[in-house]
Amino acid sequence: MPVYEYRCSKCGVEFEVMRQISKADDAAPCPKCGASGEKLVSVFGSKTDFYLRAPSKGAFRKKED
Repeated sequence: MPVYEYRCSKCGVEFEVMRQISKADDAAPCPKCGASGEKLVSVFGSKTDFYLRAPSKGAFRKKED
């Protein structure tokens, strides 16, 4: 099942939900406050050891050996 990203319309928390493709565009309840979260547009992602996510800036950088 795919994982989708959502942002809470009330508190702004971003969270992920694993759900069926047919329910991808449905609102998801925020795990923090319970308000309705809207689906974010995201890109396809895959895990490799070539790129690592920079934790502070959210950018991608080449993995150093």
